[in-house]
Amino acid sequence: MQATQIDRMWFQAHPDREYRLRRQTPAEVQQWAFQPGLGYAPWCIIRRADGVMEAFTLKVGETWDDHDLELEQFFDYLRDAA
Repeated sequence: MQATQIDRMWFQAHPDREYRLRRQTPAEVQQWAFQPGLGYAPWCIIRRADGVMEAFTLKVGETWDDHDLELEQFFDYLRDAA
């Protein structure tokens, strides 16, 4: 099953959510122009409204709050920086 299918299923199971935070799959990471550096993990935020994804890295062991308001703000920041 592809990650996009799993994302759709996740949003169906969480109808109150507008954003999803998850680790990126190895296939998704292979599409990056630059691979994450040693000690960094690939993550992404998916927006329900249009399925747009923004990828980023976090240091291994760090976490991000999984709340729509914070994810929306970070998603918008990533979109503006691109």
